[in-house]
Amino acid sequence: MCAGVEKPGGALVWHVMAKNTATTLCGQRLGQRVDGASAQRAGHCSTCMALFGKLMTAPPVVGSPAATDR
Repeated sequence: MCAGVEKPGGALVWHVMAKNTATTLCGQRLGQRVDGASAQRAGHCSTCMALFGKLMTAPPVVGSPAATDR
């Protein structure tokens, strides 16, 4: 998770991000530092959260570590 604006000029929200990238699930590119106090009060990006929910409930991809028997 990383705090950033919802859209250019928009409200501050928490976005879902993959490791080692500056792009969020909703497609925003975050590069600007955010004040910690403001981030504590920020909500969550509804688009990121919806996409994250779909990823978590989707069946595993064949051949991925999550799809193999242990």
